[in-house]
Amino acid sequence: MIIEKLSENEKLVDVINSMHSNAWPVFLNEDAVVKKYWRTIYSKYPEFQLLFKIDNAYVGIGNSAPIYWNGKIDGLPDGFDDALKTIIGKNENPNTLCGMAAVISKDHLGKGISYKIIEGFKELGKKCGYSNLILPIRPTLKPQYPTISFNNFINWKKNDLPFDPWLRVHIKLGGKILKVANSSMTVRGTVSDWEKWTGMYFGETNKYIVEGALNSVNIDLENNLGEYIEPNVWILHKCNGK
Repeated sequence: MIIEKLSENEKLVDVINSMHSNAWPVFLNEDAVVKKYWRTIYSKYPEFQLLFKIDNAYVGIGNSAPIYWNGKIDGLPDGFDDALKTIIGKNENPNTLCGMAAVISKDHLGKGISYKIIEGFKELGKKCGYSNLILPIRPTLKPQYPTISFNNFINWKKNDLPFDPWLRVHIKLGGKILKVANSSMTVRGTVSDWEKWTGMYFGETNKYIVEGALNSVNIDLENNLGEYIEPNVWILHKCNGK
């Protein structure tokens, strides 16, 4: 497997954008922080954008950036949105690598690429002199269980390992769960926006189960507002293996 960096070829941004285009529920791309800042990460930190290639095919990408973390759980960013704003802002004295996204091509799911991405992050962090890699992760199977408490779900076990496959990858590679970020991402829009993003009709004010969401979406007809607050879980890896 070959690992390339966006800094080596700026045209690789087209590959990154293409792989991201179908990787997430439509509504997640409507997060105001993501819309404002996400693509800036490519131009500000191209050397931290990894592309994984087998033969002539790109099979995965790993987006990351340096950030400052004091090493304490209560010093972590509030979640994905907060980390992204910090990374694109002044981002003073970074000492930690923050893994922001990992995407695998559909043709290569289940082939161990996820392990390679995490190992790639850890090696990148080590080369930068960082001891820690932190990631606000989105459990892969949580959308199948939207009514289950996020805290409960991440503690589900199967054969003494996390039930969720993405969490399981991290634990197998030595990752440690630090804490839940209850308000990691926030998506707000009009009722019409949400109907467009989901293909659903919302006939009353209520909580709705939406495909791809980790928990329910709150629809308020009176105020013409739909709001989705996504939790993630912070994971820590040691870049030096200790």
